[in-house]
Amino acid sequence: MQWLREHMRNHLNEASTAPDDKVLSFRGSPALAPAPRHQGADAVDLVYQAADVVRGVQDRAAQIEARAEDLVKRAIEKLQIAEDRIRALELEQRHAQGELAEATARAEAAEKAVARAQSRIAALEAQLAAAVERARSAETRAAETEKSLKRIEHAIRTQILDAGRVPARKPTAA
Repeated sequence: MQWLREHMRNHLNEASTAPDDKVLSFRGSPALAPAPRHQGADAVDLVYQAADVVRGVQDRAAQIEARAEDLVKRAIEKLQIAEDRIRALELEQRHAQGELAEATARAEAAEKAVARAQSRIAALEAQLAAAVERARSAETRAAETEKSLKRIEHAIRTQILDAGRVPARKPTAA
């Protein structure tokens, strides 16, 4: 639209500076007016000139419209590409979220397994401590039993076996 305004301004400026011999005046004295045949030819020339101007404006408008359609077409293509990229990214995001949820579930399962293992380890450590304590107690009892057996064995040797070999002592009068 700006182009049309500038074109009309230029056209009016050219018309105002144009020499008088190129300008037709429909007002004027009949003596200065050209012959009627000339006036008809001039009118036809003016119609052709007007048609040329209109065609020029139409051509310019068609060019502008073609450029605008091309811009719109390119913008739509870019928009389509952007929408396709958005869809692809959303799909990737959903996939990543699924993988994250799966990894989180596996991590939670692993944490539970570790907790169960730690609980079993603690129970086994308690059992081991109890077994060690029982073993010490059994060793102590075994050592005491061994000492008792040695005392008994010693007593048997000294009291019973040695008594048969050595004459019995006579009680002494007191």
